[in-house]
Amino acid sequence: MTTAVDSRVSSSAGSSSVPAPFTALGRWLTAADHVRVGASLVVVAFVWAIIAGVVGAVLGFERLDAGSALVDSDALTQLFSAHRFALVFGVLAPLMLGVSVLTVPGQLHASNVSLPRLAAFGWWAWLAGSIVALISYLGNGGPGGGDERYVETYLLGLALVIVGLVAVSVSVATTVLTRRNGRRLAEIPVGAFAALVSSIGVALTLPVGLGTVAYLWVDFVNARVAFGGADLFDSWLGWLMREPQTLVLAAPALGILADAAVRTAKSRQPLRGAVLVGVGVAATVVFSSVTQQVHVFQVGKTPFETVQSFVPFALFNLLPLLAPLIVILLSLLALKAGTPALSAAFVAAFLGVGMVFTGLVGSAAMHVDSLGLVGTTFGEAALVYVVYGAVLSAIGALALHLGSVTGRALPDTPVLLLSLVGFIATVLSSLPHYIAGFLDQPAATAVGYDDSGFVGVANAIVGLGHALMVVVVLAFAGLIAKSRRGDAVADRYTQGAGA
Repeated sequence: MTTAVDSRVSSSAGSSSVPAPFTALGRWLTAADHVRVGASLVVVAFVWAIIAGVVGAVLGFERLDAGSALVDSDALTQLFSAHRFALVFGVLAPLMLGVSVLTVPGQLHASNVSLPRLAAFGWWAWLAGSIVALISYLGNGGPGGGDERYVETYLLGLALVIVGLVAVSVSVATTVLTRRNGRRLAEIPVGAFAALVSSIGVALTLPVGLGTVAYLWVDFVNARVAFGGADLFDSWLGWLMREPQTLVLAAPALGILADAAVRTAKSRQPLRGAVLVGVGVAATVVFSSVTQQVHVFQVGKTPFETVQSFVPFALFNLLPLLAPLIVILLSLLALKAGTPALSAAFVAAFLGVGMVFTGLVGSAAMHVDSLGLVGTTFGEAALVYVVYGAVLSAIGALALHLGSVTGRALPDTPVLLLSLVGFIATVLSSLPHYIAGFLDQPAATAVGYDDSGFVGVANAIVGLGHALMVVVVLAFAGLIAKSRRGDAVADRYTQGAGA
């Protein structure tokens, strides 16, 4: 007769037959809780940030001499395309969604996200797609690539990435809509509201991109003509990876700043409704999926033609500027209304949203026809501003919420210093290319321009800026790892007023 003790012994013996590392790996692979899914997205997004920074540094130094190429021309084409892919689909989208998955349930006092297995599926689909896309770039199959076998691989990877991001966004949006514990949308933390706006925007726009990918695949497999082949992929899919469309991916940064302001000042937002409206304005960028193009402002021969050009330009380029501007100003007001204090979370979030705003301003300026900035490094710099700004905002979000999520808060001073260095890295990797754009340095090429004067200096500075951002990301990752191994650090934000 088997006793209870015998059963326990037998069970223990059975379980010990599987090595502990494999058991832990199995639990991680099958996990569907928001902490593991969100942390996985954030960690791998930081890995992609390192890759993007290294590629950006290589491209910056490659551009020092427009007369000689250290990198093969085919490889150089792939590097430029891979850099943009890494920034948008490797860093920006998964990082902001990962932060939302990690922090939104806690903000709503929920135990997990809604549809947790859908979120887990989204994480794995995005991871698989990003790896497949990376392999395609290594095989010269990305946009502009010459190896037809890997071109199809690129389209498959991009499709998986989009499917994964949409799945995660649906989970986040459903969480906010269904797990508010009786609160109205106007009563939830601004961070959760911003996550809702962003996730709905992703769910509405990325499927349009997925449809375009399907068209491109059908054409490439059968005719390889109608859509221009791999050389013109960017002209069809480029709207997904340009401003202001990227604002819908960066929108959670607005909520991070709003929450950091009130929790730092230990006060309530005096104009909370206006903040929610400001965050909501970010949703206007979903119109880009309808036209799949960015409207350029041109002065017409008649006042009517000028107005006819200005209206869509303002809708697509100027209106989104109001979102970060409103949140920045009202966050400063909230800080002033409470007990003014300096915190790493607020500084990182403030600098991050400031960089996002600078990128959007640059994008709007680029699409004023008389400035002649289209096709220059000005556009590259605008994207880097937005993405690296999102990285700074994510640092602020983790400083703000990690204590309540994991029980181990990050020390304030190191995070503050890394935020300031990250800000410097963002400016160095972007501002020189703003200036070089006015000097007519072309985008996505390392040849065919005058590298004398400031242009050569600008490229060197940009390379250093990207390298410095790599250092920041590595240092922040090390800080998180150290906090997990060391003693718990008091969470200074737990006593702040709700957002």
